[in-house]
Amino acid sequence: MAPSSAAAGENVTVSVVTSGLSGALADLFGRSGASNGCWCQYWLLGPEYHRRDRGLNRAALMDEAARSTPPGPGLLARSPDGTAVGWARLTPRAALPWLIARLGRHLPDGGRDDGVWSMPCFFVRSRWRSHGVMSALIAAGIGVATDHRLPVLEAYPIDPSVPGATRNRYTGVLPAFLQAGFAEVARPSNDRAVVRYGPSHPCASGSGRSAR
Repeated sequence: MAPSSAAAGENVTVSVVTSGLSGALADLFGRSGASNGCWCQYWLLGPEYHRRDRGLNRAALMDEAARSTPPGPGLLARSPDGTAVGWARLTPRAALPWLIARLGRHLPDGGRDDGVWSMPCFFVRSRWRSHGVMSALIAAGIGVATDHRLPVLEAYPIDPSVPGATRNRYTGVLPAFLQAGFAEVARPSNDRAVVRYGPSHPCASGSGRSAR
């Protein structure tokens, strides 16, 4: 059942994905693999993800879950009845070669700092969108970063206030990150920001329960 209000994000439980949650993750992504058979492989493979068999993309993500060592490879939001309703990748930026190739020259460190962790992708079950799930995932990501003493957490959201901004917003939306305490540090394009959370950008209060 879908939530009835935007406060529903406060009622989801967010956990680091492990092998025990791989079935719930697969159910969330469904037959479409979240988006066009991607299975959250775009920032790893670039356009190659849709040139190869989708089963390989699914297998790659399931393998990541099976080999999970917290705090990666991502976070899973679940509703009170245990249904998976949202996902966010959380991984070292150095493990995302296509992201560095596309955005590296716009990043504060040029994409060279291997200590940066990234939240580059989100997927929320359709009937749960606009109900606070993304904000809950972001808040949990901050909790993980704090617990594991990650030096910098980075993301690449779209600014929906820009006229003509893309509606392809799988990287998240800027207001949700700013509200959570991230700071904008770069603009690779008019509608895409680079935001960071770290020791110099203390967290504002967020929703959702932090993963551990």
